[in-house]
Amino acid sequence: MISPQRCRKALFFFMAWFLSIMPLRAVTAHAISYVSGEEEMEGFVASPSLAEGEFRPGILLIHDWTGLQDDARERAIQIAEELGYVCFAADVYGKGVRPSNPQECGVQAGLYRKDRSLFRQRLKDALEQLTKIPGCHPNQLAAIGYCFGGTGVLELARSGADLRGVVSFHGGLDSPTPEDGTHIRSKVLVLHGAEDPFVSQENLQAFVQEMRQWQVDWQMIQYGGAVHSFTKKEAGENAASGSAYHPQADRRSWAHMKAFFKEIFPHAEGGWSSLFDERSLTGWVQKNGTATYRVEDRCIVGKTSDGSPNSFLCSSRDYQDFELVYEVQVDEALNSGVQIRSRSLPAFNHGRVHGPQVEIASNGNAGWIYGEALGTGWLTEDREDETARGAFRNGAWNHFRILAQGNRIQTWVNDIPVADYQGDAESFKEGFIGLQVHGIARDQGPYEVRWRNLYLRALK
Repeated sequence: MISPQRCRKALFFFMAWFLSIMPLRAVTAHAISYVSGEEEMEGFVASPSLAEGEFRPGILLIHDWTGLQDDARERAIQIAEELGYVCFAADVYGKGVRPSNPQECGVQAGLYRKDRSLFRQRLKDALEQLTKIPGCHPNQLAAIGYCFGGTGVLELARSGADLRGVVSFHGGLDSPTPEDGTHIRSKVLVLHGAEDPFVSQENLQAFVQEMRQWQVDWQMIQYGGAVHSFTKKEAGENAASGSAYHPQADRRSWAHMKAFFKEIFPHAEGGWSSLFDERSLTGWVQKNGTATYRVEDRCIVGKTSDGSPNSFLCSSRDYQDFELVYEVQVDEALNSGVQIRSRSLPAFNHGRVHGPQVEIASNGNAGWIYGEALGTGWLTEDREDETARGAFRNGAWNHFRILAQGNRIQTWVNDIPVADYQGDAESFKEGFIGLQVHGIARDQGPYEVRWRNLYLRALK
């Protein structure tokens, strides 16, 4: 008989093997030209394959003092493959400026270490370029940097850049203007080789004091035995030189970075994509009615139109099985809803949107499922559960969760189970998602409904 210990050990090694052979995400990668000041730059983009209207966090990657080389490109691809984020490896030096020896590296890096304003401007322009990449969520940004780039991401944070977080790998910690720490809006993670001879104890303590003085949300992790450039294989193994690759510190620092990203991007794990970039209605199209939709305070706001029939802001692509979450706030006098796997066909009532709708209402029906324009009325006929009917909070933000698999649709409102609908073989199994503003009679309203934090995870 095999012992439980041996079974657990065998299971551990099987899972390790299985995870090692799992296919990574499909990624597109290419060079991209952009401008900083009057200089032409050439960065590098690595992005998971995303449909229009789906958004993932964006990572700005800043190279070390050698410039934008293969190691930075490989890291960008690794981020896109492993994490599913959009990564832009910036070019600080300019197109074609690629130092070939330590002396040239020192000259180029020195230009920006001496002129921190120029350094910051290069990084700000690169950050702006990142937000233009399709699929990058412009309000979910972070920056990472190595060595020279590790110094850079701290300077970018000190500039007041709108970032969720910055990660410095074996970067310089000195700052000629520590008072600029007051502008830091992001969380800060410093990954430091404890034996790095290029960062003095004075600089380290000054950095700690800066973070404390300005009450920054910061962390520093030091790796024993690691010197400068501990993530760079090309640095060799001679720690006595002050720069050397340290495999253990490399692995640990990457894991610490991923844990940090999980904290600052809580909705980005497990295949979740945002359906709304919080700046525009990219990926959405209006169908039916004359209600208006706008972006305000990082929300989609639907506003009724006098005498209009039901209006729908619909995703530009269709979905099959999925899990969808969102938050919604609605004026008490307005009825609204979210269409799931719905359709709009010319042959059906002149393109009338039709399909299952998850109700948004203050009358106790929130979360139940209605057959929009199907002639069936409510698909969930039994709506008497008092706990479910009391789940929706009038005047507040309400969290909805929808699970659509095959013929089955389940809903939760504020974590309280509401509907569990089982359709037949002819049920809607594929279609768009639509945000409804219900029609109102003339001389009523106007009323509004707001949506935010819309995230979807496709189910296989």
